[in-house]
Amino acid sequence: MQVEIESIAFGGSGVAREEGKVIFVKGGVPKDVLEVRIIKDKGSYAEAIIESVITPSPERAEPVCEVFGTCGGCQLQNLGYEAQTREKEHMLKDALRRTGGFTDLTVEPIFPSGSGYAYRTRVRLAAWYYAGKWHIGYNIGGTRRKVGITSCPISDGPINGAIGRLSAVLAAFDEPRFPLEFVQISSDGNDAHISLVARSGKQPGALSALAKHLARFPETESVSIRGKSEAEFEFELSGMRFLANPSVFTQSNPSVNEAIVDTALEWTGPVEGLSVLDLYSGIGNFSAPLAKAASKVVSVEINRFSSALARKNAGINGLTNISFITAPTDEAVNELLEKGEAFDVVVLDPPREGAKEILEGIASLATRKIIYVSCDPATLSRDLKRLNELGWSPRRVKPFDMFPQTYHVESVALLEKG
Repeated sequence: MQVEIESIAFGGSGVAREEGKVIFVKGGVPKDVLEVRIIKDKGSYAEAIIESVITPSPERAEPVCEVFGTCGGCQLQNLGYEAQTREKEHMLKDALRRTGGFTDLTVEPIFPSGSGYAYRTRVRLAAWYYAGKWHIGYNIGGTRRKVGITSCPISDGPINGAIGRLSAVLAAFDEPRFPLEFVQISSDGNDAHISLVARSGKQPGALSALAKHLARFPETESVSIRGKSEAEFEFELSGMRFLANPSVFTQSNPSVNEAIVDTALEWTGPVEGLSVLDLYSGIGNFSAPLAKAASKVVSVEINRFSSALARKNAGINGLTNISFITAPTDEAVNELLEKGEAFDVVVLDPPREGAKEILEGIASLATRKIIYVSCDPATLSRDLKRLNELGWSPRRVKPFDMFPQTYHVESVALLEKG
């Protein structure tokens, strides 16, 4: 079957149509003319693979990663960067229209990443023993199978130095009994910080010999073990100091993250004297910058390690107007409602599944503005639709390219009453 690719779907597949039926083509890019073969027919749509490229798109790019197409991490290395950002804008607009029902909501131009490669400052690598040696790498997309790597082009220099050293050192270990399952690596821009993660049910201390051996090498000298005195490192964001460790969540593209924080502050308006509720607050990505001018900030985070770091980050920045709630977000929202609390601004940055369970609570707690930061256009659109039904209208939406070479897109939405 011959098709022409029209756009990129959320998920990374090319979108074509044949007699009105949508066909998702893995590896297809806009303006490709392809011979494809259907591998799954779902009735209303089908999935296909490329048999041959009849006419390649002028927007095609040469992937720089040797495991592109196998590794599940990147989907768009075969598409030029300008086209990637255009398609991500389209994904967000399409979700807002289809899922949210917003036909006249303007999506602002996407904020591009400063670099298409070497931007990532946080990775999680699988570790496994096979054919007499250890390997590290990523899961193959959509499967439990894995692909070994010695570098990752979207990761920054310190992380790639650590990946190369880890790969070499682990490959030399003919010892299958180490209970190593994952390696988490974070970069502060100068050095890599590594946490070894033991398999479930195994004592972290069983990885001590491996950690000690890795610490002999400059690229991997900053190594610790999750669950056994995990080491912290410091980085700077928006002129403030932050502490983190490789196991807690931090955004992995610092320049784009800073732009998102700046946008949230700008859309909040003059922050002086405001009360702010920050949900899914992590280590204080939004709480700390907001607290520089707000009268009070309440930070809600379920992860006790992230919450503990958020307290430290408030301290090292001299912020005394942040209070912390370490609890599931829905429980914290209900507790605040029972106390009769209200906030000028509610900021939320939920995980991929969105904030469906707490939208009614948010609509009651906020009095002036809601700033919704999202990593999934579909759940964002669903939640904006519900908030709109609850009396909160989306005024501005802007996408950010946090993850070049992938289909993922970050977005910020501003909602106001009425």
